[in-house]
Amino acid sequence: MKKYLNLILLQLAFFIIASVAFAQFKITGKVVSNVSNLPIEKVSISINESTQIVQTDSEGKFTIIAATNGILTASHVGYLDYTVSLKAEPNAQTLLIRLQPNTQQLSEVTVISTGYQKIPKERATGSFAQVDNKLLNRRISTDILSRLNDAVPGLIFNHESGARANSISIRGQNTINANDQPLIVLDNFPYDGDITNINPNDVESITILKDASAASIWGARAGNGVIVITTKKGLLNQPLQISFNSNLTIGTKLDLYYTPIMSSVDYIETEKKLFAQGYYTTLETSVSKQPLTPVVELLIAKRDGKISASEADRQIEQFKDFDVRNDYNSYLQRRSINQQYSLNLKGGGQFHRYYLSSGYDKNLSNLIGNDFSRLTFNLGNSFSLINNKLDIATNVLYTNSRTDQNSIGISNLGLQGRDLYPYAKFADANGTPLSIARNYRTNYINELANNGIGLLDWNYRPLQELNLSDNFSNSFDYLINTEARYNLIKELDISMQYQYGKTSSKTENLNNADSYYTRNLINEFTIINPGMPIERPIPLGGILNYSDQSSIRNNLRTQLNFNDKFGEKHSLNALAGVEIRDFNIIGNSYRIYGYDSEHATGKAVDYVHAYSNFVYPQSNNNLIPNRDNRQELTDRYLSYYSNLAYTFDDRIIISASGRIDKSNLFGVNSNQKGVPLWSMGSSWEISKESFYNLTWLPYLRIRATYGYSGNIDKTLSAYTTAMYYNGNDIVTKQPYANIINPPNPELRWERISTTNFGVDFKLFDNRFGGSIEYYAKKGTDLIGETAFPHYTGITSFRGNNADIKGNGIEANLYTKNLNGVFKWSTDYLFTYASDEVTNYKVDGTVSKFLTYLNTPQVGRPLYAIYSYNWAGLDPSNGNPQGYLADGSISSDYAKVIAQTTASDLKYNGRARPLFFGAMRNNVSWNNFSLSVNISYRLGYYFRRYSVQYGDNYGLGSHGDYDLRWQQPGDEQRTQVPSIPLTPNTNRDSFYLRSENLVEKGDHIRLQDINLSYNLSKLGIAKLPVRNLQLYLYANNLGILWKASKSRIDPDFQASLLPRTLSIGVKIDF
Repeated sequence: MKKYLNLILLQLAFFIIASVAFAQFKITGKVVSNVSNLPIEKVSISINESTQIVQTDSEGKFTIIAATNGILTASHVGYLDYTVSLKAEPNAQTLLIRLQPNTQQLSEVTVISTGYQKIPKERATGSFAQVDNKLLNRRISTDILSRLNDAVPGLIFNHESGARANSISIRGQNTINANDQPLIVLDNFPYDGDITNINPNDVESITILKDASAASIWGARAGNGVIVITTKKGLLNQPLQISFNSNLTIGTKLDLYYTPIMSSVDYIETEKKLFAQGYYTTLETSVSKQPLTPVVELLIAKRDGKISASEADRQIEQFKDFDVRNDYNSYLQRRSINQQYSLNLKGGGQFHRYYLSSGYDKNLSNLIGNDFSRLTFNLGNSFSLINNKLDIATNVLYTNSRTDQNSIGISNLGLQGRDLYPYAKFADANGTPLSIARNYRTNYINELANNGIGLLDWNYRPLQELNLSDNFSNSFDYLINTEARYNLIKELDISMQYQYGKTSSKTENLNNADSYYTRNLINEFTIINPGMPIERPIPLGGILNYSDQSSIRNNLRTQLNFNDKFGEKHSLNALAGVEIRDFNIIGNSYRIYGYDSEHATGKAVDYVHAYSNFVYPQSNNNLIPNRDNRQELTDRYLSYYSNLAYTFDDRIIISASGRIDKSNLFGVNSNQKGVPLWSMGSSWEISKESFYNLTWLPYLRIRATYGYSGNIDKTLSAYTTAMYYNGNDIVTKQPYANIINPPNPELRWERISTTNFGVDFKLFDNRFGGSIEYYAKKGTDLIGETAFPHYTGITSFRGNNADIKGNGIEANLYTKNLNGVFKWSTDYLFTYASDEVTNYKVDGTVSKFLTYLNTPQVGRPLYAIYSYNWAGLDPSNGNPQGYLADGSISSDYAKVIAQTTASDLKYNGRARPLFFGAMRNNVSWNNFSLSVNISYRLGYYFRRYSVQYGDNYGLGSHGDYDLRWQQPGDEQRTQVPSIPLTPNTNRDSFYLRSENLVEKGDHIRLQDINLSYNLSKLGIAKLPVRNLQLYLYANNLGILWKASKSRIDPDFQASLLPRTLSIGVKIDF
């Protein structure tokens, strides 16, 4: 820690000294159009033809430092250059510059970053999409990735059932079993840390690399696309600029009434009916003392004469008025509150630039007990030395975050896997915590307590648990970048970059000595023999689960950069380099019993001996849970790469790139072959040709690329892979392991070829324009399963033996509807993304197709929904009906399931959208700006939840119970089956996986609205700051239209995302 502090202090010293040494006099100004008098953004301002350039902001304003008297030049594509003579004075000068349009130039220069070089977008032949700082800051969030939602075509956040948080796809599915997430690049190097460590306020722009020409430079890790994040840097010839940004986001509580559940009245009446039928007799006499609900306990007491019938009925009637969701809302939930603060300083002189920032986030989750906080620092310095021939830059990023997870949750309070009964209460009228049945019957627990045999209190009181756990994780992340670039000759420079990253995380889950988890585990292992002292194999005290993980990343890159223009029409840009990368992870975990947090001590336990369960002594093979574990992983890469682009007359560009990757993840034979991943591309700006005379289409450019990128499955190794398990085998009492995968010297990266065609255009004086692209992808050598001889002990083998293909169309369009004092523009994003598995060696089973959305099936998309064919409800009894192999309708579910093959299943459609996009309307008037975003997802399906009768006759509490078939004729109004006469899990399995519950997911959503009010010192001279912006942001506003007739949101079936409202202020000094 000390060395990092010293490094930060050294950086600060450079920052302070350089700021004083290079202080110059300041010139401010504003650039407007000579025709419309409106401000012009991104005008390049320079002095004395210096290579150090600043750009105007969205309001046309700029500030620049002049070291001496000279000539100031303002230039912008589409306008004639403007020059003015400067006079150095002690006080700052203010200029108003009016640019004259150049009718022969209409395209705007946008610089994009690939992580290896920065190039003007018009020089790129590949598929790039840039999200600039203005668009990034339109959304408010703690993490940076969520700000990409609805920002670029081709990129989608996946919300199908089972999708992990922030799951992203770029141009559909490119792999089957390997990691399907895009590569994240932060400041020129792959970032393997926690993405939530990146402060969004430190990010300048994000570039998405989508095709082979754009992404193949990243080789074997670019097959899923690349997200290049560029952080903010200081500016040369700029005075000190200070920016402060703060916002507060408030979210609604989780809508617990969104998912229909069984009412307390129906639940209790069902329990009474089942009790009368003797359904609970077995559970009542169960040796495992399974928990029963309060109503069932009252019915038993009433039957046994332990309570009068009138008193039992009175108490039961009272339960009918309770709704557990009310207690959830009162005691376990709150409105989420997120606070975000950011302060940054930047500037520079003629030879030095700096950037210093600090950020703090404090988030309170919807669930009481769950919090998140993050502190970030960013410090960057760069120097130009030896007559600007040598550039040296350093940057340090530091993040310290803490996550607390002490909520008892909402879905974790059931009775041994069953949902909690809807009439449960957590507190009485005075707020005193009440107990609910958890693992064992309440009557049984009370009897044990009354006997006074020495067991710990075995009651579970949810509200008490909120204060009896201390579960948190701390994460520290350091990222240090250094770069030196030396100009060997005018056309050639050499650069060396080194990045060191270290992430350390620690997680402690402490179950207090009084927590239910601790008390329950101690009691279950307690041994009580008459006349003998009580034995506790698990000692009294808390139970601490501890884990830590440390990852260290080293990246070194050496690169030659060549840029030359020869003759009047020819230019060549090339780079070549080599990089090495080392990534090492070490992790440890263990458990301490009898933990005393005050003295940080614990007690030893016997992990080898098998014990009986106190409640169920016949179960005598119980080992004390052991969490001891250690892992270590090392990934190493050696790569060679090159990129070349030839430009003829600023009209025609031909590009090529190649890369060879070697890694310890690959097999020896694959590394020796060193097959490169490569791309080629070209573009032609037709509108610059002499024969071109379409005045209504003044800008037209076409592009085409083809090449290969790759992907890696880091779960595989070229060597024999085994998994060692904690503890000992229950039979042999010896440590044991399983072979996961046999050796594979041919193991190599997956290869994804991409063909891309694109057209860029602008019409009607730039009132309408954008880009349209078509791509076709083919993944070969994908990791897939192959049958393996059973005598080896391995049923299947994973290797490079699967294929997938996909194609799509993307459009990124804009219109400038009104461009006067009242401005109105619209951005249109459209994506069509299709994929299909073309080769897979192992056929999926019926069970896999019905359970997992990503089970491969040749000829189908990877993510798909399959179902049993539905023949409706039996009119006589309301039983669900399916089909046998001969096509006959049947309610014999065992036969229906047994005779249904994978090919018999109904293919309903894709589980991920085939079409998606957004329409963003932007309006501004005077100092007000309004942006409204509407998104859409089309061409996909989802399977909704429904009632599951199982062995508890619908007491899983889903609200479809109210819609069930009850009498002949009901099949005309409902497709929810009747209550079965006897429990039948096959009946439930068939119904829940039938096509009856599959619905179209197509919908249009009002995603978010941003409203801001801006004030500027140029407009208000007395304003004490340079700029002031007040903003409001509302997110997750709801669905405008959906194809499904149910009230369920197709993307968030289990729980709606809470609506959020943010209010913030941004001040520039």
